[in-house]
Amino acid sequence: MISRHTRSKVLLLGTCLLAAGARAQAPQLRCAGPPSAPAARAPARAPTVKDYEQILQRQPRSAHDYYDHGVLHERMGQHTSAILDYTQAIRLDPCLAQAYERRGAAYASLGQFERALKDLDESVRIDANSASAYVNRGAAYEAMGQNQRALADFGQAIALDPQFAYAYVRRGGSFELTGELERAIREYGEAIRLDPDEAQAFFFRGRTLIRQRQFERALLDLDQAIRLDPRDAKAHQSRAAVYAAIGDHARSIQDYSEAIRLDARYALAYQSRGDAYTRTGQPERALQDYTEAIRINPKNAYAYYSRGLVHAGKRDYQRAIEDMTEALGLKPDFPLALRQRGMNYHKLDQLDRAVADFDAAIRLDARDTVALNELAWLLATSKRAEWRDGRRAVELARNACNLSGWKVPGLFDTYAAALAEAGKFEDAIKWQEAALESVEFARTQGDGARARLQLYREGKPYRAP
Repeated sequence: MISRHTRSKVLLLGTCLLAAGARAQAPQLRCAGPPSAPAARAPARAPTVKDYEQILQRQPRSAHDYYDHGVLHERMGQHTSAILDYTQAIRLDPCLAQAYERRGAAYASLGQFERALKDLDESVRIDANSASAYVNRGAAYEAMGQNQRALADFGQAIALDPQFAYAYVRRGGSFELTGELERAIREYGEAIRLDPDEAQAFFFRGRTLIRQRQFERALLDLDQAIRLDPRDAKAHQSRAAVYAAIGDHARSIQDYSEAIRLDARYALAYQSRGDAYTRTGQPERALQDYTEAIRINPKNAYAYYSRGLVHAGKRDYQRAIEDMTEALGLKPDFPLALRQRGMNYHKLDQLDRAVADFDAAIRLDARDTVALNELAWLLATSKRAEWRDGRRAVELARNACNLSGWKVPGLFDTYAAALAEAGKFEDAIKWQEAALESVEFARTQGDGARARLQLYREGKPYRAP
C-alpha cells in the first residue's frame, strides 16, 4: 500500500455536504446580478437516523424538499437517485445553486466529470461566494488530472472563507499529488488548527507521512482519524499499512479486517490482508483474499501477481504462470510479473519461454538484479547444452553484482558459476570462496556451494539437476 499509494479519484465532501445542507435552508441566492455576500457557516451536525426517517417520510413538494432527498440519497451512496432528486429541485428552482453543486458532486462520484463541471460552473455562476462549490469543482478538476485548475479553485475557496478547514485538506491533497509533500503536510496542519475534529485532515496527513516513512507520526495521525471517524475504512487500511511496515502483522491483519467489515467491496484491503497472511505463513488465507480481491476488481494486475507468488510458493508452477499471464494481460509493462513467470517456466523446464521472459523483464527494468541473476544462472548451469552461454552469463552476473555494490553473496555464487562455464576457473574459485565467507550464506546454501567449489577446483563447471 503501501499503496501509493493511490488517492481515490473522487472524494466527496464531508464538511462541505453538511455546510451546503445548512445553507440550503437560507434564501440568500440570486440567479443574476452581483454575487451575494458570503453566508456565515452554520455549525455542522451529523444527521441522525431519526433525521433520515423524517426526510424519507416527507413527500417532496418544494425544491428544498427534493434537495434534502438528494442529500440523503447521496449520503447513502445512491448517486443516481440523488441526481434525479437534484434535477427535480433545479426544475422547481433554477436558481438553487446548492442543487447544481451537489448534482455536480454526484456526477463526479459516477466518473461523469464533464457533466460535473457543467453543473459546478453553473453553481459558481449563480453564487460566486460559495466556497464549497469551488472545492467541489476543484475536486472534479483534480480527478481529471487538471491539478493547476484544482489548486486555483481550492485557493479561491480559502480566499472566500479562510476558516474553511476542508478546503485546506483538499489543497493539501493537490500538493501531495504533485509530490510537494511538505506543503501538503502544512495544509493538513492548518486544517487541523482550524478544526481539530476534521478527521480527513488527520487521515491525509497520516498517509503523507507514510510516504515519507515517518511511521510513528503517521500512526498518531491515523489513530486520531479513526477516533474521530471509526467507520472510515480507508483510515483503517492506511493504519494497517503502517503496522505492516513496522512488522506488527497481527495488528495489520486486525485493521485490514476492520476495513473489510466496514466496506465488504474494498478490494485493496483484501489484497493487503492477503499480503499480511503471506508474510505470516498463511498461504491458504492469502489465496482466499487475493481471489476475493480479483472477484471485486478483475482488472487488478497486482492481485493476480500476488496470488501467483503464493501458487509458486506452493510449487504449483502452472497456476502461478496462469496468474502472471493474467497480470501481464492487464499490465504488459510489468517487469516483476515477467520475471516471476520466467522463474516458473524455468521450474517447468520450459527454457525458451523462461529466457524470453527474463529478457523482456530486463528490457523493461535494466536494474532488476533478480532477473539478471536468474537469467545468468540459467545460461551458466543449464543441463541442456543449447541454452548454455558462458560469455553472456558472465556479463549478466557481473552486471547484477555491480548494481548491488558487490555486497550480495548469492550473486557471487551465480557469478562463479558463470565464470566456470566460461572456463575461468581461478576466478570462479575466488568468487565462490567469497560467497562462502558470508556466515548466513554458508548456513543456508553452504552444502551446495561447497560442492560447486570442489567442481571448480577440479576444472569442471556446474550443471543444474
